[in-house]
Amino acid sequence: MFSLQASDDLLIQILSNSCQQSKNISQDPVMDFASMETTRTHIPANINSQKKRISKRKLNTNNEDGIASDDHFKLRKIIHRDIERQRRQEMAALYSSLRSLLPLQYVKGKRSVSDHMHEAVNYIKEMQGNIKELEKQRDLLMKSSPLPNNSIRHGTENGSTDSRFTDCTVTVSPCLQGGVQISISVDCKGKIFPLSRILGELLKQGLNMVSCVSAKVDQRSLYTIHTEACDMNNIDHLALQQKVIDMINLDL
Repeated sequence: MFSLQASDDLLIQILSNSCQQSKNISQDPVMDFASMETTRTHIPANINSQKKRISKRKLNTNNEDGIASDDHFKLRKIIHRDIERQRRQEMAALYSSLRSLLPLQYVKGKRSVSDHMHEAVNYIKEMQGNIKELEKQRDLLMKSSPLPNNSIRHGTENGSTDSRFTDCTVTVSPCLQGGVQISISVDCKGKIFPLSRILGELLKQGLNMVSCVSAKVDQRSLYTIHTEACDMNNIDHLALQQKVIDMINLDL
């Protein structure tokens, strides 16, 4: 245990050391200022480095945005190019289909698409004119026909009792598609209808058979023959009707 005198000596020594340190601090103001300046310069250095890092991040972000914008532009360009390619292919197919529908004389020696379009317009106008002309011819034929529907009935009604087919109706009419349509309604009564003989006679008259359809309704046989000819103006419908009647009832 310390004595009182020893405690006093220790207290005096502590106070003496404290005063000595205060003197040292007050006697070296240059070092104190340098220490303060060092602290001041150290803080802005840290701040500047943080600013540089933030600026670098912003620059990287801007670069990424620019790359994304370039990718979007390239994608739109690719899509536009694909759509344009598909449109051109479809237009080429339509032009090819139109060219295949035109007669040879309309496309011969013409290569450009504009020429084909112009000739297609001319072809349509010509077809419209032909249709109107055929309609006029049909109306004239219907007006000049002595019997309704341009038909001739042959059988027991006109006293022809020695015919093979006693009840037969023949109708000859022009077709809108061109050619002549022959409709025959006959009651065969178990007899064989001479269809091949009729077709042979039509061929002799310059008519080519396009189609022939037969059906049976209410014990009557119906025949519809569609023919075509190179020159329809030379076809006499009334004479052709009578010729078909004669071929039907011709005795073998």
